[in-house]
Amino acid sequence: MLAGDLNEPGQIAVWHRRGALRFSIAIVIMLTAEIVTLTISFAALVTLLSAAIVGYAAFRALTYLGLAERRWSLLLWPLATCSTLGVLHMASSDIGTLLPGLIVLAFQFIGITQPPGTGLLFILPASALLLHLTDMSSRDAVIRLPLAILVWLVVSEVPSRLLGELRDKQRALELLATTDPLTGLLNRSRLEAHLEMAGDSSAVAVIDLDHFKEFNDTQGHISGDRALADFSGVLQSMTRAGDAAFRYGGDEFLVIFPRTTPAEAAEILDRCAEMWDGHGSGLTFSAGIAEGGDDAVRAADGLLYEAKRGGRERVLTVERSLARQA
Repeated sequence: MLAGDLNEPGQIAVWHRRGALRFSIAIVIMLTAEIVTLTISFAALVTLLSAAIVGYAAFRALTYLGLAERRWSLLLWPLATCSTLGVLHMASSDIGTLLPGLIVLAFQFIGITQPPGTGLLFILPASALLLHLTDMSSRDAVIRLPLAILVWLVVSEVPSRLLGELRDKQRALELLATTDPLTGLLNRSRLEAHLEMAGDSSAVAVIDLDHFKEFNDTQGHISGDRALADFSGVLQSMTRAGDAAFRYGGDEFLVIFPRTTPAEAAEILDRCAEMWDGHGSGLTFSAGIAEGGDDAVRAADGLLYEAKRGGRERVLTVERSLARQA
């Protein structure tokens, strides 16, 4: 089973559960091997029970310390499996020779959950564990140990690198699906989600470049596209880290300002107008800003058209509209 993006909320917790399950299965395999080979002893039972208690206590400690959401914390489970195997071999000396495959499974879990190169850090301790389990001669070690290391690297590094490439491509596809290619702003596919996330304590601005159609017809589409891209760059530079800027239509833009009043958002767009100042194209913009909520976009759109009717090149909020009418 492939790992999801471990940067997403909750994914590390999911893989802790899977790691704990793998560790439990490994303990069952060790116990079964003891029973089948008729080598089970009180010392072996105590070892396996203690390993289970220590493994889960370590996880609880990581959780208590707030470290269980760190990606490296998932290394607990392969380390617990290999440590248990090594201690069990001391308690029941014959059993370890049957179960070196558990080391391979530990490296596989490392490859699925950790960045490339992590498996390399465990080659030396794993080699020492294998020598401890198999008690191989120097002549055998020359052949068997390099082969074992090769297998460990394949099962850890190949999945890790492939999954990394897969996640990079997935993020690129998500970016392509949610971003306007000309302006680099968000497209409308994520608009509803952002509006819902921002809630009522936000401001929503709908912005339109004045006389853009005439500019596009007379100057050409290349100049029009350049003006759109230039304006988007200015808009992005003026908005804050938590704001979300969208290309709403052909020459229309929409910005969501979380935890911001319409008056505060208007000040930001006023500064944006000063910085834009035509930007070589001679174009100006008009904007309507409304308070967040279910009708925010429609209300902002209405204020935008009021700004257009009032002469363009202005930013309107409800308060500014009332002041103009007074």
